[in-house]
Formats: sequence, structure tokens, C-alpha cells
Amino acid sequence: MQIGIVIHNLQLMDSPQTVKDILTLLSRENCINACLCGTMGKVAAIDAGLESLIDIEQFQKPSACIESLFGSNDLVCLLNHGRELQTGRTFGRIVVSHIQNPDEKPLIQIERPGCLDGELISWNQAADPHAKKLSGLLNLKISPPPLPANTIEVSNQGKRVLRRISTFPGANIMVEGIVVGKATSSEVALVSENGFLTSMEGGIIKDQGIEILHKHRERVPVDLSRAWVKTTASRKSPTVCKSLTEDKSEGRAKTSFLKKRFLQEKIPEGKVKVILIDHCAERSFEMMEGTGLAITIGDDTTELAGNILSRFGIPVLGIMDGDCDELATAVSYAPGSLILHLKLGKDDEFGRKLQQDIFSGEHAAFFEDIESLKLRIINIADNSLESISEY
Repeated sequence: MQIGIVIHNLQLMDSPQTVKDILTLLSRENCINACLCGTMGKVAAIDAGLESLIDIEQFQKPSACIESLFGSNDLVCLLNHGRELQTGRTFGRIVVSHIQNPDEKPLIQIERPGCLDGELISWNQAADPHAKKLSGLLNLKISPPPLPANTIEVSNQGKRVLRRISTFPGANIMVEGIVVGKATSSEVALVSENGFLTSMEGGIIKDQGIEILHKHRERVPVDLSRAWVKTTASRKSPTVCKSLTEDKSEGRAKTSFLKKRFLQEKIPEGKVKVILIDHCAERSFEMMEGTGLAITIGDDTTELAGNILSRFGIPVLGIMDGDCDELATAVSYAPGSLILHLKLGKDDEFGRKLQQDIFSGEHAAFFEDIESLKLRIINIADNSLESISEY
């Protein structure tokens, strides 16, 4: 039997042995097609040496990955590890609600494997017999799907949208990959008026994040009823599940195979490709092909992108202003990286200026002299620059 597996959540990838064990068990009598969602999960997969077992080149959301696997597999599994069982169940319900035809193939969620409360959820009737077999194989109980919850309310002909989120105190709330606030309770509600996020119940809104979400002065509206919304813990958060204690690989995969796989774009002779990553660290994998230097805007973006790109020896020139949400689980930079520390609140404006002055409004350009480019950027920073860190 052909089994497609969509792996989601960094916590799972931080316990690579759990993932390996599941893939090994399922592959004994089946052909496995496993893919991974989430940028930092891809980094963890590379560190754990799992890139030969898991497709890490997918850049789709979990629902889209499931739909693509429906076409070529007899059974599809969503492998996830929620911070708590309820958040994992809620996540599964949201993913399934975004699938156009969730009954097309048997669909099973494998939730919190390795934990005492781990479970299997059959998301359609066709999955029931497969769930029974997996239950014995993975030693997980079978639970019924959670009932649909009305998490989105639209009123005034769509002008006002309220979207509820089940999370945990201290979690970062993200809309379209941008941190827009921090939860202070387990239930958060985002409210938008005429396409613009205006308030957050059960949390503290982040004005800078709202500005970035709506493209500053461009004032681009966002349909909150359809937007990509998720929560994430900071790196100071406690370990999610103490039951997952298998050994974690310490090595980093900087093999020539990986470099050829991701860095094969042809570059004009005598020039270096430079990319601009402006508050979108999750696109680092997509953008880095052929890159010699990445200019990163924002504290979290610089730490996340720096951590990703260091695996491939790509230095960053990071622009930070001290407003960090601590999204990165670890911070590392490739040799030759340079971090410019600006005055608080100056990185967004500086990023917009760089895009216009250095990249002519684009997100990639080619340069002959990288050192001259660095000096040019430092000069543009001028009075906003407080200090420089070299790596």
C-alpha cells in the first residue's frame, strides 16, 4: 500500500528518533512518501540527517500537501505534535476544514506520538480500518474527531471578522507569517474591521507587526477569515512533552549533496547573488538558490534566516533593532555574517529604504563587490546605527 505522510511541527523534528521509528514501522509492509511542512522543521530534519527519508522541498501548507498526496497514495497520515492534546486536535480540525474533498482518500492524524496521551484520529469513515491496524502498530489509542467549532464569525456584510484561536499564555500569534501579538490566555480572538486587524481579545497586540502585515503606508487589507493564522512558542518556552527524550543529532548536514541540491542556480560570471529577506524568514529555503549573501530585516527574521542559511555556509547582513519575539530555537550565523544593531523601531523603515535604493524594489540582485555593498549599507544606516556584530 502507498502511504503519504505529512509531517508538521518542529517539536516532532526535535525528536528525530520518533519520526524515524514511525517511518520504519510503516515502511515494513508499505511504500512511504513523507513530506515536511514548516521551515524550522526542515532545518531540524537536515540536522538530524532525515532529508533522505523526508521530502523537505515542499513549500505548501499542510492541507495542500495532503491534497497533493491524495492523488498518488492509498492512505494519507498527518503526523503532528501539538503543545497540548487539545491544540493538536484543533490544528487537525483546521487543516481538514481547508481540504476541498477530505473524503477523497482515507485520512488519519497521528497526534503526539511518544507521549502518554498520544492518539490516532480517523478524519473519515474510510480511515477506520486503517486506524485499527495503526493503533496496534504504533501503540496509540483511537479517538473520535473533535466536533467542528465556530471559530470564525463574519458580520456586517463581511466588514467585521472575529477569529478565535486556542493557544496558551505566552504564545506568539502569527498572521500570514507575521507576529501580530502575544497571547495572555488560552483563548484568543483576533478582530478585523474592513480588512484591517484592529484588536486582540485575550492577548496583547503588537503594533509593529500590524504595520508589517498591512504593508505600512500601502495599507493592504487582509481577509482574516481566510488568512494563514498560527501560534508558536518562544525559545524560552518549556519543553512540550517530556516523554520524547530520544537522542538528538548534534551534527549539521553541510554536505556537497545538500549544497548542490539547493544552491545550483547559475550566476553571472564575476557577480554574487544577494537576496533581501524582509520579515519572511520562512521563505529562506525558497529564495536561497545560488545566494552568496542574504540581507535580513528584523530581529526574528535575522535569527531564523541566519540559523537556516548557516547550514549552507551563506552569511547574512542582518538588520536588528532589539524588538525580538524569540521565535528561533537557536541562533547561529555563517562565518562572514554582519549584524547591524539599529535604534529601536528603525529596522522596518531601513528595510524599505534598502529595497528601493539597493534592490530597485526587488528581492534579489547581483553585485560584483560584496564588501563595498556592506560598507554602502552601513553608511545608509548612518545615525540609526548603534553597534555592529561580526561573525
